[in-house]
Amino acid sequence: MKTKLTLTIIGTLNIIQSILYSFFAVPAVDMMFNVREEGSTIAVLFQYAITPAFLMIGLIFVMLRDIEIKYAKRLLLSLMIAYLPLFFAFGNLASSPLTNMGISDFAVDIIIFGLAFFTFVKPK
Repeated sequence: MKTKLTLTIIGTLNIIQSILYSFFAVPAVDMMFNVREEGSTIAVLFQYAITPAFLMIGLIFVMLRDIEIKYAKRLLLSLMIAYLPLFFAFGNLASSPLTNMGISDFAVDIIIFGLAFFTFVKPK
């Protein structure tokens, strides 16, 4: 798969995710967590805190989509390495009685990882 297309897709998804995290933090937290008001407030604050990270990642991927294949592969490898502990965290979240999360809540991340892996293995 073309690295430019993959970097564009991943970057765009991260930018959209950052926007959605900003605008829908409260309803998302209410839907995802089984906590009282204090816990909900903290979770919303964490949603707001993670928003710039998604925006940063998205912008990096979109702005670097024209780089050479060898550098694009390094960027994709970095993303895949970072996803490994993130998947562990997802497992902890999904198994916690404090959350209403399951594997379907992480579908976008699984797709992004798969797209990055496929493009890393067969870049064009």
